[in-house]
Amino acid sequence: DAHFPSPVEVNYAEAAVRDMPSERRSTTTSHLQFEYELRGGDESVGVQHCSTEHLIAPHLQIITYALAFTPSKPAKKTVILTLTSQDGGVWEFPLTLKALPSDPDDVIVIRAAGLHKDSVAGIRLNSLSNEREAFTAYLQEGSDDGFRVYPESGELLPLGTRGTLICVAYTPALYGKTHTAKLIVQTKTDEWSYMVEGISPEFSVPVASARSTTGHRIDLLYTARSHPNSTRNFIRENMKQLQKTP
Repeated sequence: DAHFPSPVEVNYAEAAVRDMPSERRSTTTSHLQFEYELRGGDESVGVQHCSTEHLIAPHLQIITYALAFTPSKPAKKTVILTLTSQDGGVWEFPLTLKALPSDPDDVIVIRAAGLHKDSVAGIRLNSLSNEREAFTAYLQEGSDDGFRVYPESGELLPLGTRGTLICVAYTPALYGKTHTAKLIVQTKTDEWSYMVEGISPEFSVPVASARSTTGHRIDLLYTARSHPNSTRNFIRENMKQLQKTP
């Protein structure tokens, strides 16, 4: 599924500017008397004039602009909103925009087949257009050992196709522990993230059994418990032997 972090709305930028010369104070103010420009932005940033409020008492105009930031991946950038009046006034408003990582798109669970054995799970991803798109895949810093991702780079197939297969392998070295990692897949404009859980096998104590020469199993534990603290009475054995002697 396509993944887009939620739009981030930046607080309105309000510019309070002094009114026009006295001979023009009675003229209804329109935003067309001002030009505004957003520098440093891209297609994820947009600005729009909302309203112009004329305050008679302090002879001010409050011009409100809405700035919308709709990133498709975590990002941090600075843009400058520049407002220019027809009489030559210029106001600049630097704005810092920051998009934090969104929640993971899904959870991938890998159950290990055994210690030091690869267990693999895969996902298929498409680009968000009708064209192939280059990608990189990696495990986020702080992920547990025992995971690896492949391929680490390549091209996502276009929409409407089966998609590109990206695999995560899990190779546990310890019994009875769940390891975690975070898989990140990025293109130039988009990002997907997945939590990965690797479940190692439980340790089971080996059961050893002894067999007699006749092929019948001998339960040594049962035999030992059937004769607790058994000791030989040598005096009694000697007396029996003397009684048998003529």
